[in-house]
Amino acid sequence: MMFQDLSDSEQSKVKEVIQRLMEVNLLIKDKDRELYATIRRYRTALEGYYRFLGWELVVDERHECVYLHIPDGRLRRRLDREQTLWLLVLRLLYEEKRQGLSLADYPMITLYEIRSKYETFRLEWVNRTALDRLVRLCVQAQLIEPLDSDIRSDDARFKLFHTWIYMIQTDEMQSLLDKLELYLTNAEGGLLDEMDEAAASD
Repeated sequence: MMFQDLSDSEQSKVKEVIQRLMEVNLLIKDKDRELYATIRRYRTALEGYYRFLGWELVVDERHECVYLHIPDGRLRRRLDREQTLWLLVLRLLYEEKRQGLSLADYPMITLYEIRSKYETFRLEWVNRTALDRLVRLCVQAQLIEPLDSDIRSDDARFKLFHTWIYMIQTDEMQSLLDKLELYLTNAEGGLLDEMDEAAASD
């Protein structure tokens, strides 16, 4: 199907999808139901559009999320050390917490659990300003949702979305853990080299 054959209203919806995935390459049904429905409705055409660009559109109906894979690294930037470690810790917690849950349930964690995982790996805990920035990073990337207004409290709860599967692939987990000790001696990122620029912006 060619997009120009669609009605004006449907073309607007498709344009919104394309722009949205260019800004942040992860999308969750629970957060963007209309956009998710549009992607499903025009999935074949959108897959062809992104394939022409050399990209891959992944519509994960099992986990009800969408991932735009951009292999050449365009629209991406390197993460700094603090961001890299934060994402790795949360990805590990996601993997632990999702065991035994149904697909309809999202893993839940508290700030205390995040801080405890930092202590497990002997990582320096982040300051308050950095914490705000790191939580905002994950919210913009549709990776987490804070459930309490005070995100700095140890009791603060966070919902982890299944988009973590695509942030760091499951088969990469052990390799990342094996490299963690070596990585901690380096000054800058390299373990999780890149992430969408929009997701990493304030």
